[in-house]
Amino acid sequence: MKILTTGGLGAVGWPLVALLREKGNEVWVLDRPHHHGLNGRYYFCGDIGQYPQIEGIFDREKFDVVYNLAAEFGRINGEDFYETMWQTNAIGTKNIIRLQEKYGFKLVHFSRSEVYGDYDGVMLEDVTDKFPIKQMRKRLECRG
Repeated sequence: MKILTTGGLGAVGWPLVALLREKGNEVWVLDRPHHHGLNGRYYFCGDIGQYPQIEGIFDREKFDVVYNLAAEFGRINGEDFYETMWQTNAIGTKNIIRLQEKYGFKLVHFSRSEVYGDYDGVMLEDVTDKFPIKQMRKRLECRG
């Protein structure tokens, strides 16, 4: 299959790219950071939060599946850089869904760790079904 991974240079994305390639798929990576080792045929530098940046990719290449892993995450990002988090996580996801409607590829969307909120117990998959999600309340302090 021909697959695109958004956020393909991330902590989850890069191992997924390797696994999908190992299984014989043609896997392309879309991510914001410029990566010297990936310049070329299977790498796009772009931001899913900016529709014009990514629309052209789908005009040029036809993908069977898109794995959407692109995300801003983390406590400090959410509190101090919320505009960037909103642009990527909300607007970017909407952009990918709009492109899926237009081009008809299968979409696998990864959630973000922040959906679990503040939870003190052992985190199992059904926690959010059994307990209401609470806003994170503990602010982390950066120490230099």
